[in-house]
Amino acid sequence: MCGRLNIIADPLVQLLMQAVGQRYVVTTKLNVAPTESVPVLRYEDGWSLTEMRWWLVPYWSDGPSTKFSMFNARSETLTKSRAYREPFASRRCVIPVSGYYEWRSSAGQRQPMYFTPGDGSGFLLAGLWDAWQSAEGALLSCSIITTSAPPQLNRFHHRVPVQLAPSDLVTWLDEGTPAHALADLMQSGLPGPIAVRDVSSVVNNARNKDERCLQALTEPEIIL
Repeated sequence: MCGRLNIIADPLVQLLMQAVGQRYVVTTKLNVAPTESVPVLRYEDGWSLTEMRWWLVPYWSDGPSTKFSMFNARSETLTKSRAYREPFASRRCVIPVSGYYEWRSSAGQRQPMYFTPGDGSGFLLAGLWDAWQSAEGALLSCSIITTSAPPQLNRFHHRVPVQLAPSDLVTWLDEGTPAHALADLMQSGLPGPIAVRDVSSVVNNARNKDERCLQALTEPEIIL
């Protein structure tokens, strides 16, 4: 599951520079919720970083809707889903984020937990994108792919976003990559240490977008 995330310009700009050799303008966005825009990395005759709606709108659909949950895509059913089959075959992308939130129950309250890379650099999440056409133009949208949580993270949540190493990006985005290689990239596992910490419950309201969303309540636990 990945239902809320953060995009922090620095050091995310540095991560993208190291990963693809390009310096992009990244806008800091805190407590990003589904249907809001996120930066999406693609390779089509060169690298590009484009803002897209975080809730996939299939090109064949009637238009934007929240009737079906389309902000996460399960890795196990991509080839069986009408909405995801074509994007998985030819419209894969990478969604760079600084961290994401999950929740646990604490004294009857929803306690948010913030997940970041151990080194604080950012995650490169596997995703899919599509373009829905209207009279006003194309609406670009995306989904984040999730997989079963590895044993180290299963106590927090049974699903995690698929994390890619910088060295995996070309393989993931290449339309010629065989199915077995893509399946390997989506296997449950950790490409590196993850830091988990409790943060302020201000995160629970998606309308809150200020620095309080980063307020740590506990020291980070490093998951290896």
